[in-house]
Amino acid sequence: MVINGTLRPYSPGVSLIKEALKDVKVGRLNVPAGTQLYLSLSAVHCDIDIWGEDANKFNPARFKEPRRHLASFIPFALGPRNCAGQNLAMVEMKTILAMIIRQYSLEVSSTYVHAPMLYITLQPQYGVQILLTRIMK
Repeated sequence: MVINGTLRPYSPGVSLIKEALKDVKVGRLNVPAGTQLYLSLSAVHCDIDIWGEDANKFNPARFKEPRRHLASFIPFALGPRNCAGQNLAMVEMKTILAMIIRQYSLEVSSTYVHAPMLYITLQPQYGVQILLTRIMK
């Protein structure tokens, strides 16, 4: 839930580009074949109509229940052309997070400046300053 809660506002990819292979109707919109569609993931992942009034807040508990709409959370895209590295990325994130929190407590540094930057993928413009304190056992 924590990983999904983080991926929702900070997806590794920032947008999806799809091309309609045939004429299609999406809701009330007619999309002709050959049209390229650009979808901003942050617009979907932080949409108040989908996620509620607290859409811009970190709330991992929102992932306790299944999503109402399949395409409301798509950090690695969706369908047959989703990210080939999705499963590996998720396993790596879970493994690394488990290894870190077993031995350290984490605290955001007072010098941290929150400045997400779009550059092919979403990145912290000034890095992420995290203070790690070893947990004594």
